[in-house]
Amino acid sequence: MAVEKMKFVNIAGPIGAMDDFVINTIVPFDIQLENAMYILGSVKGLYPFSEENPYERLNKNVEDLIKVLNHDISYNPSKSCELMPVSLLEPEIDGYERQLETIQKISGSLKEDLEHKREIRKQLVPIQNLDINISKMFKFKYIKFRFGKMPKDSFKKLNTYIKELDIIAYEVSEEGESVYLVYFTPRSQQGNIDSLFASLFFERIRISGDVKGLPKDALKKLDDEIEELSNRVNMLDKDAREFVERNFDRLQELYNFTVQLNEVFEVRRYAVRSNEAFYLTGWIPISQVEDFQAMVNKLKSVTCIVEDDIAVKKSHPPTKLRNNKLIEPFEELVRMYGTPSYNELDPTSFVAITYTVFFGIMFGDLGQGIVIALLALLYFKKSGNPLAKLGIYLGTISSVTGFFYGSFFGNEHLLRELFPGVPMIDTMASKMELLFASVAFGAFLLIVAMILNMINKYKQEKIGKMLFDRNGLAGLVFYMALIYIILNIVLKNTVSPIIIILFIIAPFFIMMFAHPLENLLARKKHVFPKEGGFLLEAVFEMVETLLATLSNTLSFMRLGAFALNHVGFFLAFHSIADIVGGSGSIVVMIFGNILIIGLEGLIVLIQGLRLQYYELFSKFFEGEGIEFKPFKIKG
Repeated sequence: MAVEKMKFVNIAGPIGAMDDFVINTIVPFDIQLENAMYILGSVKGLYPFSEENPYERLNKNVEDLIKVLNHDISYNPSKSCELMPVSLLEPEIDGYERQLETIQKISGSLKEDLEHKREIRKQLVPIQNLDINISKMFKFKYIKFRFGKMPKDSFKKLNTYIKELDIIAYEVSEEGESVYLVYFTPRSQQGNIDSLFASLFFERIRISGDVKGLPKDALKKLDDEIEELSNRVNMLDKDAREFVERNFDRLQELYNFTVQLNEVFEVRRYAVRSNEAFYLTGWIPISQVEDFQAMVNKLKSVTCIVEDDIAVKKSHPPTKLRNNKLIEPFEELVRMYGTPSYNELDPTSFVAITYTVFFGIMFGDLGQGIVIALLALLYFKKSGNPLAKLGIYLGTISSVTGFFYGSFFGNEHLLRELFPGVPMIDTMASKMELLFASVAFGAFLLIVAMILNMINKYKQEKIGKMLFDRNGLAGLVFYMALIYIILNIVLKNTVSPIIIILFIIAPFFIMMFAHPLENLLARKKHVFPKEGGFLLEAVFEMVETLLATLSNTLSFMRLGAFALNHVGFFLAFHSIADIVGGSGSIVVMIFGNILIIGLEGLIVLIQGLRLQYYELFSKFFEGEGIEFKPFKIKG
């Protein structure tokens, strides 16, 4: 449960060395940069950087060059070239770009010509058997022709009254439910005939004026031209790829270098400058301070001043969680609620223990737990997703508790027969005991949560809340005394009035007047709030506290309830399997296991989070911290 301590660094150096310093000194360490203008704004002679980023365009140009090879581009700092000024970098990249553009410009022109000829070919294919000189048809003085297609049904209708019209229609070919045709009509009748054909769903296909002679001859000539153009285009594309391939290693170096400089240039958003120097500020984990200072000390032109976290007034330390690899995946569950504050306990360890136990109690089955763990393991090996580790842990704990429940894929007898000497819990025969144990476990966790809250308040120097709050010492005493009294009532034992007065009534009134007591402890001028209605508000708060205490405790009953529900599901499927009988019963049980793993497993995951967030986190965890985000070149 560790939040790593931070130190604040103030860095100054010559402007000309800034990019090199960031690449070689800032990037290797975890440093979250802060807005230096806000931190150093009161220092005269400092102003923000205003230069335009010259590397953004260069990086995009190199990226476009490499894309010619259809390669996946990724940033690899080990292949970056030596530091170069823009005056040398820009001409080299532009030179590569111009050479490639020359090839691509010629190729682009040929591709346009090729596309044009392919469109003409589409026009000629349907009329290739037409024995008419197309070029002469365009020169008709008194006759107009149209080429296109219409549905076969429309063509049949046309043939019934075509003899009565000034029109000659000639079928060229058929394709599916369409007929390709050409028709001739006097220019004087063109408008009426075109309207008639439009009503018969005629779709005109325009023939390019470039077509000469018979369609079949023009088509053959066109095919030859298309083939020649395609070969030339392919050759030029090959030339472009070979050009990039020949220079690929250098382009990869330039890409990595421009990525570096492009992102490093953005550091100027956090920096300020004088006429000759740059200034950077930021937070660094205390574990890296010594090595960082040692590296900076090697640079004679750069200075670094390190400050303690409490000495910095204009910036709050960010939160960097530090947990071992085993429980690291549970950090994501914590972040879903919020990031721990810098001076707050990291609840990751607490979550790792409680959440796995919650899942194990609610979803205990040896066979199903093994399935969940194996599926999570396969997914982790395939994707590397750290959240998949949660599935491994949850499946493992489900297997362990399932063994002691005596449950194996819903069979409640097999494990008991195989391991007669192992004590196993019969959940359905121990309903009340299981529910009572769940509530008792929840009460214990609530006490732990209150203790954690007191530790947090002490770390945050909120002594008043640590002592008087309903989740502080007063609330802890009240809650433990309440449990003690309830147990004695159940066991029919008498409770001393002194205990009630000291541990119930006194803490009750302390919590009721928590705000004035906090003000009194802090020696504030006004102990009671100036606004009226304080007493009424305090009464309502205490009513809400009593109801919340009861609700929070009983909410843990769901642990036992879901354990019983898990068995109940299987009893239902066993009943269905008995009714079906034969091989069908096996199918029913397989389906039942799949459904329970998917549906009930999801419900239990959600219920575990609910207990974690609403019952426990609400007692001690605020989650209002700033997540630590060090500057890194991502590419």
